[in-house]
Amino acid sequence: QRQQFSFPSIFIYGHTSSGKTYVMQTLLNTLKLPHVFVNCVEYFTSRLLLEEILIQLQSLSSVAEQTSRLSCDNFNDFVRLFKQAVASQELQDQTLYIVSNLTLLFFFHFVLDRAEQLREMEANILPAFLRLQELTDRNVTVVLLSEIVWELFRPNVGCFEPFTLYFSDYSIGHLQKILSQNHPPEYSADFYAAYINILLGVFYMVCRDLKELQHLAALNFSKYCEPVVRGEANERDTRKLWKNIEPHLKKAMQTVYLREIS
Repeated sequence: QRQQFSFPSIFIYGHTSSGKTYVMQTLLNTLKLPHVFVNCVEYFTSRLLLEEILIQLQSLSSVAEQTSRLSCDNFNDFVRLFKQAVASQELQDQTLYIVSNLTLLFFFHFVLDRAEQLREMEANILPAFLRLQELTDRNVTVVLLSEIVWELFRPNVGCFEPFTLYFSDYSIGHLQKILSQNHPPEYSADFYAAYINILLGVFYMVCRDLKELQHLAALNFSKYCEPVVRGEANERDTRKLWKNIEPHLKKAMQTVYLREIS
């Protein structure tokens, strides 16, 4: 429940394009939970990262007048400014605040995408984020999204162990279902699903990246349709369609991820 304290930190890891960021964004937006979403690659220094969190926190306020950009040189300043920002926001009419036993509680999420970049910052940044609930005395949860396992993350000292969640790779069945949803309206769903099945049969062993597979599917579909467009085959002539696209797919497989074939 919103008035209950949540786990101080959650570490979510999994291979690229396994849905970590999308699931978190959808979950937070659907439940309308107050949150800040920051990509640690874009904000690559501790100062940029802390200031961006404070700026997004300010933007949640219903107050018309926003304060000027805050300067945050270290984590002590961040904790102090964070407390001030929470205290100054007039959000009583929204679900950010829950009155329970006459106590006003603040429920908040930080989501740090590409969190492995935190390892390149000052040594105290990651342990401090893991203990942010304790340092601020607020109901705040830090969610770390990463492609590497927690064992490669763990600081030597001062570490609070987060709750870890693993996002497994999509199976070939999942990829088939997801990619088949993008079929062009001028062709039947079964025809496009058969094309995706051929595509995955070629690329699945060398590429599990959903975004890359979506790119390959869009790139090669016109070649797959050529015999149908020329009237040499219909949508059920899978043998002719395969023979036409097989050399093209093998050439594309040699340069997967390199984008040399366009």
